[in-house]
Amino acid sequence: MKIKKILVLTDTMPWGHRSIARSIYNYLKPKEKENGWKVEYVEVKSDLGIGADLYTWTYRTMPRSNRWAYKLAVESQTAREYLNNLSKMGLPKIRSVIAKYRPDLVISAYFFHSQTLGKMKGEGKYEFKLWTVVADPWSVNPVSFVENADMHLVYDEVGENMAGDYGITKDKVLKTGWWVREQMYQKFTKLQIANYKKKLGFEDDRPVIFVGGGSLGNNVLPKILPMLLMVDRKVGFVFNAGTDKFAYNLVEQYQKLLKGVRKDNLIQIKNLGWIENMAEVLAGCDMVFGKAGPNFLFDCMACEKPFVAITHIGGQEDGNLEIILEKKLGWVKEKNLDLFRFLLRYLEYPKLYEEKYMKNIKDEATKNKSSLKKIEEGIIKYLP
Repeated sequence: MKIKKILVLTDTMPWGHRSIARSIYNYLKPKEKENGWKVEYVEVKSDLGIGADLYTWTYRTMPRSNRWAYKLAVESQTAREYLNNLSKMGLPKIRSVIAKYRPDLVISAYFFHSQTLGKMKGEGKYEFKLWTVVADPWSVNPVSFVENADMHLVYDEVGENMAGDYGITKDKVLKTGWWVREQMYQKFTKLQIANYKKKLGFEDDRPVIFVGGGSLGNNVLPKILPMLLMVDRKVGFVFNAGTDKFAYNLVEQYQKLLKGVRKDNLIQIKNLGWIENMAEVLAGCDMVFGKAGPNFLFDCMACEKPFVAITHIGGQEDGNLEIILEKKLGWVKEKNLDLFRFLLRYLEYPKLYEEKYMKNIKDEATKNKSSLKKIEEGIIKYLP
């Protein structure tokens, strides 16, 4: 039997596309022998020029302002055509990868590479199936739908319906749930959870709040820090700055200020940058105040942690707020006063808030846990 070669492809940037690609690859790789596959993983830097830098700056400093760019991409055919034409710049690099690996199937987790691969398929020089990941659950950018793609992997029927609006037939859409890393579903004993809390520096039974989300960092830290001066109950905070060194240093400076102003030890802070062992860190936390990116949101659901959305990227992550509210997975508190009031109420009745939406959270985790298995089943069905 001929070995089928599968290539999982993404960009080099540490954003959600790469996390999704690694989730898919890490699930499929151990399945090689039983399915007669050879699975490879490749990251290719996209040629977006200053566009990537502008996106990173907006992501960190003014995420809600991205709504205008998203609106332009959705409503303007000219803008979509520009992005599609821009993807031609990636043809030399992508051609080189395809020539090297000669895959039977490419699973692309980055829309820019998917557009480039769609153009390659149109040329007819290389024969491969193209599956593209639609990496936003409910606020789907039209450029995620790719001409010549054989399959579009979507979160649910919202993505399926939107695909139809842009001319993608249902036989080219596979609903799977979200592609959460398998390790996020680990079950920890009470003793393990207590040990993870101790590793984070919290020795007593105080509630611990994780603050962050977003691999590039975000603008939420300055919003939270001043509130700590007015909190009068025991609480621990785990701040996650991602790759944003400025945000990390800001928390460090504030910790020194807090120690100088407050001597009661009610507020304890653990400051973290890039996190590799996210499941263990979240296991040591009780509540999440986070940026409502889809990967982080569904990671928290897998870890069974209630989610409070305190910021999001305008446009492309608007739908994530809708998911939180409609599915009752947590709360949306983006205004400073609303967030502060919620924090005080939570600290007064922590167990009440931690348990309020737990059934819905577990249901969402169960749904998404089968997503990678559905990709495997889809490959078996559709790759001859």
